[in-house]
Amino acid sequence: MRTFVAVVVLAVAWQACGRGDDAASGKAAATEGEKAMKAIKEQRSGEWTAGLDGGEMRTVFDIARDSLVWSLQGRRGKFDFGKYRLTDRLREKAAVFVTYLNRGNLRGCIGILEAQQPLYLAVHEFAVHASCDSRFIFDPITAREAPEITIHVSILSPMRDIASPAEFKTGEHGIVIRKGFGQAVYLPEVAVEQGWDREQTLSSLCRKAGLPGDAWKEGASFKVFSSVVLSED
Repeated sequence: MRTFVAVVVLAVAWQACGRGDDAASGKAAATEGEKAMKAIKEQRSGEWTAGLDGGEMRTVFDIARDSLVWSLQGRRGKFDFGKYRLTDRLREKAAVFVTYLNRGNLRGCIGILEAQQPLYLAVHEFAVHASCDSRFIFDPITAREAPEITIHVSILSPMRDIASPAEFKTGEHGIVIRKGFGQAVYLPEVAVEQGWDREQTLSSLCRKAGLPGDAWKEGASFKVFSSVVLSED
């Protein structure tokens, strides 16, 4: 997976959505029967867990996949949540990121760092938004491509302040840096995927925030969080 910068949704390039022909839509819809055959894998960055059982994880994935197909088919009609078993846990507020990959290449990644709406609604919303990530406005995901898309749903723990970057644990923590007008965030898996140590992660994070690579050493504030990443085997 290529590195991606976690993006808090403020605006979405809606004009990139809903592209794809009806013939390809049928192929995308064919994944409905296949998805139930796949197991859901849970990867924790640390000890924190989202507390989902197997059925709830399956529901999260069904909503993410169905939302992708619904978006690519032009969002016809109102999205139907009635077919899902929405437990109390899925109705709790959660911070979520949805990532789309095609053979390891990033095709969309959008989410939010703080819990503002129920988990099931957040998964739907960011699954739709990620399908038209503005970074891919000239090369959006199409319905024909949908069966090839790998989905990762990251559920985030509450963020907490740390007094020093020395408290940041690569692989276990996602991290947010703020300094002046600069701000950036990495999900926990980024450092692992890139093989970065703490200083390399912090230097890259600073550059993503438009700051010098050593800006983390003085005058910056940090928040960290853990995640659970759900994916299909």
